[in-house]
Amino acid sequence: MRGKSQTKVTTSDSLTRCSYHRSPAYNLGFASAVFLMMAQIIASVGSGCFCCRKGPAPSRSKWIISLICFIVSWFTFVIAFLVLLSGAALNDEHAEEAAFPDAYFCYTVGTGVFSTGSVLSLVTIALGIVYYLCLNSSNQNVGVTRTVANQGGGIAMGQPQIPERGEDPVFVTAACPQRVLLCFLEKEIEFEIVHVDLDTLEQKKPQHLLRQPFGQVPAIEDGDFKLFESRAIARYYATKYSNQGTNLLGKSLEHRAIVDQWADVETHYFNVLAFPIVLNLVIKPRLGEECDAVLVEELKAKLGVVLDIYENRLASNRFLAGDEFTMADLTHMPAMGYLMRTDVNQMVKARVNMNRWWEELTARPAWKKLMKMAGFEA
Repeated sequence: MRGKSQTKVTTSDSLTRCSYHRSPAYNLGFASAVFLMMAQIIASVGSGCFCCRKGPAPSRSKWIISLICFIVSWFTFVIAFLVLLSGAALNDEHAEEAAFPDAYFCYTVGTGVFSTGSVLSLVTIALGIVYYLCLNSSNQNVGVTRTVANQGGGIAMGQPQIPERGEDPVFVTAACPQRVLLCFLEKEIEFEIVHVDLDTLEQKKPQHLLRQPFGQVPAIEDGDFKLFESRAIARYYATKYSNQGTNLLGKSLEHRAIVDQWADVETHYFNVLAFPIVLNLVIKPRLGEECDAVLVEELKAKLGVVLDIYENRLASNRFLAGDEFTMADLTHMPAMGYLMRTDVNQMVKARVNMNRWWEELTARPAWKKLMKMAGFEA
């Protein structure tokens, strides 16, 4: 900016011109415009665009806020960029005059030019930060999970592509990670979820293979201790924190043996049928693949035999291992949750004791919290 005393008026060949020495504002204004452009590019590229970014999508409210911030930030950026460049240009050595019959005017740069550019620059950067945070906050919720409070470690999640989710899911929708998370919630263990992007095969990369050599999820890091396979992880934490939360392992040697027995039944009799049913009825349609209807019917017939055994067991027991909720029940819940979203639910509802058992399981606070985390209706 300039005052009148810094401006010289020269006349040459009947042409009157305003001239003055270049001020520091020229370099400062130009540098500010360049740095503003760099900041805007970093914020936009770092956040990713709405249409091509990968990973968990933000909630509807965050998406709207992000879109507003994106549009307004680019508007303020353009205005601030032009103001700063204009201020710099008008502080160069010469400026054209505005001549009238009896007067002339020299253009000078006032204080408001750079003040306006500075304020708009700050607004642009602030909106860019909000835009980045809104689009990337959900990315930090899935993948490798670290238990925080009780000196825990981490659990590798994943981003599956199955049923409908609510507005603000954490994408903990895979059955095996759910088994571990449900254990955390029942045992009141604090944890952190770190995203593993299954869409880009991040689970097959060397860093994750150090945790899980088969390239699957979940896997945990508890300090220097690493462990994979959801059932082993759940038993590990249920044992490590046996003095807090729900007792999942049983109260006596005999009770623990019964818990282990029915937990093994889940692995060898129930899940071997439930998983391919869920795969065909839920996952394949989401991936655009064809369901093997013949196989599903065969599996349902076999599952019916297993459910009859469960029905008889639950006729004389509140839960599978007795009168208390244990790991034997917990380990069934993720796959059961998906089966109940298919027509298999009629097979469960037709069995009075199984239906009573499932309703009691899904009424537990830990399950409701897990369903909310996953974006499903509890």
